[in-house]
Amino acid sequence: MTISRKLMLVTGARGFLGTAVVRAACEAGWQVRTLGRNPRISPQELEDFVGDVNDAALLRKACGGVTAIVHAAGLAHVFGREARNAARFNTVNETGTASVVDAALESGAPAIVLASSVSVYGHYSGTLCDETAACNPRGPYAISKWRSEQVAAERMAKGRGSLTILRFATMYGEGDRGNVARLISAIDRGHFVRLGDGQNRKSLLYVADAARACVCAAELPKSNTRIFNVTSPPVTMEEIVNAICQALGRPVPRHGIPGSLLKVGSQILRRLGDPGQLAQQVEKFLRDDAYDGSRFAATFNFSPETSFTEGVLKQVSFLHAGH
Repeated sequence: MTISRKLMLVTGARGFLGTAVVRAACEAGWQVRTLGRNPRISPQELEDFVGDVNDAALLRKACGGVTAIVHAAGLAHVFGREARNAARFNTVNETGTASVVDAALESGAPAIVLASSVSVYGHYSGTLCDETAACNPRGPYAISKWRSEQVAAERMAKGRGSLTILRFATMYGEGDRGNVARLISAIDRGHFVRLGDGQNRKSLLYVADAARACVCAAELPKSNTRIFNVTSPPVTMEEIVNAICQALGRPVPRHGIPGSLLKVGSQILRRLGDPGQLAQQVEKFLRDDAYDGSRFAATFNFSPETSFTEGVLKQVSFLHAGH
């Protein structure tokens, strides 16, 4: 492969998405520079910066001479009490994004791709949620991602360059520690109970497809701020559970709790203050989370390459290999 002179900086290069972006960028012929909190262990000869995204001096060095920046660093996959720690999310997601954009503008980097999340929409009504929907983020993580988009757009408006914000659907794949990984674990341990009729739809995206989307956006910059949803076609919860069971080699659970009973239970928990946020988790499981990624697909001639059945099999194989 002929290596081009294009130079990409990937922040969060040791993370779930960042690792995949580095791989996809190298395969696409980019020279890659990485930034992360820990030293990179890789056979590839990559220029590596070790430190925090809020380290201004380090960022100035890392951004020097780059053609594009994929800002994949961020705080996610936090559960329990820490999931309510707004200050921690803001420091990493909002302030960290501001630091990266400021360094990019100072260095003259022409293109920034910001990895965001469909969680910025909050709860919505309708069939497929597209980019025209109003944002109403709920919870510290979603709010911090929405604020990171705002701070990036505000700063970019004062300078030159391209900002592409990618609102990713729930990602999964090798190395995932989020909701799909938790569902796989629950089914594998026999702790899963079917909730509702399973016909509500979820948008999911295999991490390698998300990484390719980042590279596509970096290769076709435009001198303004653009926002896109990036997702695979929606799948039902029944399809998700069946695919996971098939990948694990386990029988599909036959018995479950009807949605009507779950809704009554959720209402009771809400009145009691929802200890442990159980009602919130049940309601999230039962509702539609389906997003329209057609605008990104048309703009960048992009289509996901991995179905959920294929992707979850790779994730399960990765887990069974002891990773």
